[in-house]
Amino acid sequence: MDKLSFVSPSAGSPVLDKMGKRVYDLMLELVAIPSITGSEGGENECARFIRDRLSRCGYFKQNPDDLRLIALENDPWERHFLGALLRSARPSKKTIILMGHFDVVDTDVCGSLRSWAFDPEEYTRRMGGLDLPEEARKDLDSGGYLFGRGVADMKTGLALNICLLEDYAARREELEFNVLLLAVPDEEGDSAGMRGAISFLSRLKEESLDFLACVDTEPAFEGNSPALYYGTIGKIMPMYLCVGKETHGGEYYEGLNSTLVASYLNISLDGGKDTIETLGSETFQPQCCLRMRDLRTRYAVTLPERTFLYYNCLTVKKTPAGILAEMKGKAESAMSSALSHVGRRDWKPRVLTVEEVLDRAARILGGREKLFAELLPQVGAKDERERNVEFLSLALDAAGEKGPLVVVGFVPPFYPPRRNRGESAHERAVRHSASIAEEALKRRGFDLKKIEIFQGITDLSFTGFQGKVEELASLAANTPLWGRGYDLPLPELQKIDIPGVIFGPIGKDAHKITERVELNYSFNVLPSILKEFIESVFRASFLTDDQKPEVRA
Repeated sequence: MDKLSFVSPSAGSPVLDKMGKRVYDLMLELVAIPSITGSEGGENECARFIRDRLSRCGYFKQNPDDLRLIALENDPWERHFLGALLRSARPSKKTIILMGHFDVVDTDVCGSLRSWAFDPEEYTRRMGGLDLPEEARKDLDSGGYLFGRGVADMKTGLALNICLLEDYAARREELEFNVLLLAVPDEEGDSAGMRGAISFLSRLKEESLDFLACVDTEPAFEGNSPALYYGTIGKIMPMYLCVGKETHGGEYYEGLNSTLVASYLNISLDGGKDTIETLGSETFQPQCCLRMRDLRTRYAVTLPERTFLYYNCLTVKKTPAGILAEMKGKAESAMSSALSHVGRRDWKPRVLTVEEVLDRAARILGGREKLFAELLPQVGAKDERERNVEFLSLALDAAGEKGPLVVVGFVPPFYPPRRNRGESAHERAVRHSASIAEEALKRRGFDLKKIEIFQGITDLSFTGFQGKVEELASLAANTPLWGRGYDLPLPELQKIDIPGVIFGPIGKDAHKITERVELNYSFNVLPSILKEFIESVFRASFLTDDQKPEVRA
């Protein structure tokens, strides 16, 4: 039977088949490494662990150059990503990528269980003493879930990828395609790992590798159902620097409070229905403000002159240029409302872009290079978003600009949306293979949900850019420190263009105290189904469209 019973978490380990036990044991070893995003050494320790394990594999003993830890450029933690390329015995260009991240979010929310967060079996045993939400309590009592930091997001999927690579290496003589394992840090941060891997993938493509698909084994969060996602949502971070007019609080109407302008902006934007995108029957989340604060460093009875806001903006269709145009309209409307609020209709609302501010400052200081040379050393913030805002404020001073005005632009990070439109042969092969996996799961008593867009941010965004590089020009031009701390190799990103899927274990409550992974499907069923999917993608790459039952987006 496929739907196996499990013993109580307090009584021991779950009942797993041979492959499931291998994946489970490796997952426990990976979870035991506290690879919190941006922590000192944790991410590199996990990367070395994976490298050392794979180095014992016969193929990589004989071909050590195909197993590499690659340093991220200019990374403050000197982190590495791992690339392990298993080449088929009979030379082939066709390649499947297995992708996953080894960083996890911190354990601050785990409260009294924090000490056991990286020991899932003990953590699960101790969960019974907590006051849990009804669904989490039901899953715990069922014995069919394992709790702990990283068990779902995403060390079960990563362990599965490693075990699949080892299996393919063991029967390499039969293998007809190459398998590339890509394991990266920082997915939970600014995706420095996957952004750094773009050039690596581009170089491999130039070696004439043909990337058929990228399989990201992030967990599915669709209740108790397995799911496969054809694409992932994009994310951009609109930023507004509101500049008021300074005055003493006792002469309020002589000036303009920048926080008032910001408030009108936030009322218009945060949760605004006109910020929601749709795709077919899918509806995505509205913009939400992630930070709003003034730039004053000390107390004074003076109206705050400068306040900035930035937003989480999820997108599947909009371009940075289109979003920037919308931002200008929102900023002008908010400034008009603020001026009307204080009765200063004689002051005209002004909106500048980051690019316009930098151009004006550069003309005064003698060029862009002199602008950065003079102002960048004055930036003290460490966070990428704060650095960009601080630099912009300095540039505004250098340009001699005064309020009232709003400057619009962007801050990092940027995630391009990825969709499978069924336009290329490789995209159609992926969709065909999803139907093969669906049928295989149906025979085993499971219903697979096939969903166009994963609504969480993932590294799958960086498997290509589905548009023209020129469309991103406004993003680069209006991110104050683009290329000086945060960057994307845009031409290389567009060049690789790899169709991808998110097809991983069943998980729940990522980043919460109740993070957990389902055991039966995730360990006993998914490994063989994922292998069938991968091999179907390879076979489908030889089929004509009329031989593929699903080719539509």
